[in-house]
Amino acid sequence: MKRSSTQNRRRFKPVVIYWGPDNPHSEDIAKRLNASMHFVHYLRHKVPILAPVKYPLMFIKTWQLLFREKPSVIYVINTPVFAPLCVYMYSRLTGAPFVMNIHGHSFIGWKWGWAAPLQQFLTKRALVNITPHSNHKRVVESWGGKTILLERPPFVLHPNGKNEPANLSLFTVTVISNFHGDEPLELVVEAARQLPDTRIYILGNKSRADKNLLEKAPPNVIFPGYLLHHQYWDQLYSSNAIMTLTTTPYSLVAGGVEGMAVGKPLILSRQPALTEYFTRGAVFVEHSVESIVEGLQQARKKENRLLREISELSREKQNRWNGAFEELTELMGGEVCRTSPLSA
Repeated sequence: MKRSSTQNRRRFKPVVIYWGPDNPHSEDIAKRLNASMHFVHYLRHKVPILAPVKYPLMFIKTWQLLFREKPSVIYVINTPVFAPLCVYMYSRLTGAPFVMNIHGHSFIGWKWGWAAPLQQFLTKRALVNITPHSNHKRVVESWGGKTILLERPPFVLHPNGKNEPANLSLFTVTVISNFHGDEPLELVVEAARQLPDTRIYILGNKSRADKNLLEKAPPNVIFPGYLLHHQYWDQLYSSNAIMTLTTTPYSLVAGGVEGMAVGKPLILSRQPALTEYFTRGAVFVEHSVESIVEGLQQARKKENRLLREISELSREKQNRWNGAFEELTELMGGEVCRTSPLSA
């Protein structure tokens, strides 16, 4: 006999597990699933020497909350790999299925590459595996795991009336940065030196920046620091274009998605993950001063066309993401939440 939708909703009791102090993406997934969100964390985050002490504690805490919550299905973020391993062991005991959200760094690279056999074991036993990139999807499927491609969810933002560049005589570009080692910011500064009629704002915590970079930058490069909330979005809205660069091939940088959210042309690194995702509305550059100069000039010259394209791409990505998330929700046994927690 077929169960009613009311009975299905009553049974649907998902939880989302993340081993760490916070994670906005996990929180968004939990809201969309109407799931309880659990951050499991002890001691300092991302300090490898503490792992042998805190992972057993996190393992125990995860089991405690799962036996207390008795979820119908568990959505667990990987890494570290011990989080889905813990959930899998609970699943074996109780029969509750689990979904594993996999990021590329969880099975590629020096930090977690050693755990690939364990990753492969877990992917085969998950109800479904969530991957953000098609190349990761192919890897997981080659291991025998069922996958859904769920790219980074597009933001839905409502302009606050400050969607025009503050200075129409200057082409203004905001660089979204964390001053990490994968960001070739010194090349951006040198490119700006050749374009005095372009103003470049490089965001991020200046305490992490190279002092030489800050001191030797030309007058048209400004470092406003780490902006929060409305100050951050106001800065993006008041720019002609958004730039974010990375030397990592399969990093779908958040800055690109946020630039798309405010409907601005993008200037991005020519990397596989970025060229695959941002099929319109973007100018791609190599990591050289000459290429970045050319990219800035192209973004200025083609601004109107890029504005139209990025708006079209945003709608397309929203529809595609909604379809993939609906498939995920149905697999988990629930119903789709039609409202978007990302609206602002």
